[in-house]
Amino acid sequence: MATSAPTAFIQLYESEVKAAYQREGSLLRGTIRTRSNAGAERIYFPKLGKGAATSKARHADVVPMDLEHTRVFADMEDYYAPEYIDDLDQAKINWTLRSEYARASAWALGRQTDALIIDALDQTTQDLAADSVTGSDGELTLDVLTAVSESLNDRDVPMDRMRYAVITPETLSELLVIPGATSSDFVREQLLITGNRPAFYMGFNWIVHTGLPAGVKGFFYHTPSVGHGIARDVTSSGDWVPTKVAWLINSWMSMGATIIDEDGVLKLTAS
Repeated sequence: MATSAPTAFIQLYESEVKAAYQREGSLLRGTIRTRSNAGAERIYFPKLGKGAATSKARHADVVPMDLEHTRVFADMEDYYAPEYIDDLDQAKINWTLRSEYARASAWALGRQTDALIIDALDQTTQDLAADSVTGSDGELTLDVLTAVSESLNDRDVPMDRMRYAVITPETLSELLVIPGATSSDFVREQLLITGNRPAFYMGFNWIVHTGLPAGVKGFFYHTPSVGHGIARDVTSSGDWVPTKVAWLINSWMSMGATIIDEDGVLKLTAS
């Protein structure tokens, strides 16, 4: 009996895991800054401060901006998504289960990716209580959305297409009753909402996520303000385990996440 799954099986399995991970496994990976560094235990994200222009007299020396140059880091952690496929007394591995197991593995890694990103977002000190804006029960309203936008604008966060809003299903229900939120006069088609095609409204790409912490209505952030480091991207292997009479099919990756710039992240709570 061979000690490893057929090469063709593993190649197909790994390609399917990667495809499902990119397409459906993670809702948030493509919304933030990603940096890869194979084999690193800690991945750094550089951060430059703001510069100021100055004038000069004729023939005088120019004055350097002296930009503050700092960096933040994300420590890498290893995550695995293994499963056994019973041999069932067959001479060959059960190919019919390959795609199903590959999707399950990819989605598990995708959920872990999102959990890391959400944990990083939750560390922000920039927060806003919805009830402090409306004085009501903390629901998402147009006034609350305006306050969120103003808060980011006041910190000079660019008003471009790289602003994201990740909200809970409950917050989605509140968003749907805001006048104009579902009107084609204000939003693109298919407003609400599929994770792989966010709707754009009030300056944000909207994503609904079930993994937000308790008490958090949503996170609002600018793509370069959050970092996802990958020391090892999705990799797969398959080995025969005699005591299990099964193939152990495993996928894994090493990654971490961090906030790069606090100014670009805001946490919305009910109170």
